[in-house]
Amino acid sequence: MRKKYNIEPRIEHYACMVDLLSRSGLLVEAEDFILSMPLQPDASMWGSLLSACRASGDTGTA
Repeated sequence: MRKKYNIEPRIEHYACMVDLLSRSGLLVEAEDFILSMPLQPDASMWGSLLSACRASGDTGTA
């Protein structure tokens, strides 16, 4: 995003990625993405992940 479009990703971009990964059932990947972000994750990101964990019955990731 930085190189191709000269746009610095903001917290909203990262939150969108977490939501997409979570809704796709990629819960471990979503958690890894949150933990590797250069920004401090906000409550909406953790909420997306927890909601997806609840919907899928994955208590290990939650």
